[in-house]
Amino acid sequence: MGLALNIRRPGMPVAPLLSVRLAVSRLGAARTAVLALLLAALAALGVFGVSLARTDTSSARAVLAAVSGKRRAPVAATDPVDAPLLAFFATLGNRRQNDLHIKLLFDLAKQNGLTLRQGEYQYGYDNAARVATCQVVLPLKGNYNAIWHFVLEVLRTLPFAALQDINFKRDAIGDAAVSAQVRLTLYLRDVPARTP
Repeated sequence: MGLALNIRRPGMPVAPLLSVRLAVSRLGAARTAVLALLLAALAALGVFGVSLARTDTSSARAVLAAVSGKRRAPVAATDPVDAPLLAFFATLGNRRQNDLHIKLLFDLAKQNGLTLRQGEYQYGYDNAARVATCQVVLPLKGNYNAIWHFVLEVLRTLPFAALQDINFKRDAIGDAAVSAQVRLTLYLRDVPARTP
């Protein structure tokens, strides 16, 4: 019996499965796993985003319209390397409108049936990145699913918000309501979007 060799000639198409195998072997197992997890996370967020749509968001939409109505469109960069950086800075929230962002958080909590009486806020500034931050700690009380719905709605509505931490606590086993402490960071700009 002889060995069968599969020699590819120039101009000959590569089978799609072979192309995928070659790409995976070039990336390595760790990078391929990370890429697969990212794709799965994006798919899951897409499913949650569609399934968690609410119709009772009139107050939150009014606040969002006020916030996003004054936002400038991303500036087209002359250098392609600067385009992602400019897009990042255009996505940041405006620090001067942070009271509207906080009001939106309270409105979304109320619409999800959660109790939120007060929050803690701490401002900061990263000189290297030239980005202002607002750390927000929200003590919430309500249904477990409603708390997660609230968090996902905040992240979808405020693209410059990041979930830093969430802790749950149930006072008794039979209680339907849980207490949660949600820590968010709002990334804000002090200057117009044109100057990153």
